[in-house]
Amino acid sequence: MNEELETLCEVQKLDTRIIENERKRAFGPQKIEAMAKEVSDTRERLAREKAVIEELEKERRKKEQELEAEKSQVKKAEAKLNEVKTNKEYQAMLKEIDAARASNDKTEEEVLVLLERTEELKKDLQTSTKDLVKREKEVLDETKTIEKEIKTVDEVVTDLRKERERLLSGINSDLRARYNILIEKRGGLAVVNVRNGTCMGCFMNIPPQMFIEVMKNNETITCPSCNRIFFYQEEE
Repeated sequence: MNEELETLCEVQKLDTRIIENERKRAFGPQKIEAMAKEVSDTRERLAREKAVIEELEKERRKKEQELEAEKSQVKKAEAKLNEVKTNKEYQAMLKEIDAARASNDKTEEEVLVLLERTEELKKDLQTSTKDLVKREKEVLDETKTIEKEIKTVDEVVTDLRKERERLLSGINSDLRARYNILIEKRGGLAVVNVRNGTCMGCFMNIPPQMFIEVMKNNETITCPSCNRIFFYQEEE
């Protein structure tokens, strides 16, 4: 068996593990970013809800001031009733007082509606704020866990790369260069098996005589279709 070919097969196994770990690592920062955005979006939503509450309270205070002014007008009008000299003036004054009272009733109803709506929103905001605090803690804990996993993966990948370089250093430069090009151009898969005369990289059939030679693993043979390097292994 060709020792360099066998070594390349081992290097391929290392590269496969490196790629798998790098994919796993890439998922970590994406998850952290997504969770951070979730928390940020929730904070912005609660800020908007708080602003709505403040506007409603401002509107309620304004209505309450209007109500006090209207009540004051009614009292003044009622006080003037005794000063009215003619029945016509008296009736006009009563009509004015009734209109003011009706306006008072309408304003009071508006104040109550605003008060009820504000209290409802405050309760929702309080509940949402508690949920946010809980979620922030969960995100913080999960972020720490992911960062720890990333650190572990980085250490694993570093060790795998060191072993990869050690093995590749024992292979002639031309073959090493060819292997590295294939790793880059063929999706991280440079060394493949052949089963029943079919390349397991591109799944194209190879000539029967080539398959016979590949099964010997005595020399470097590449796929006529995808140029990947063959290393024959019997099916387990």
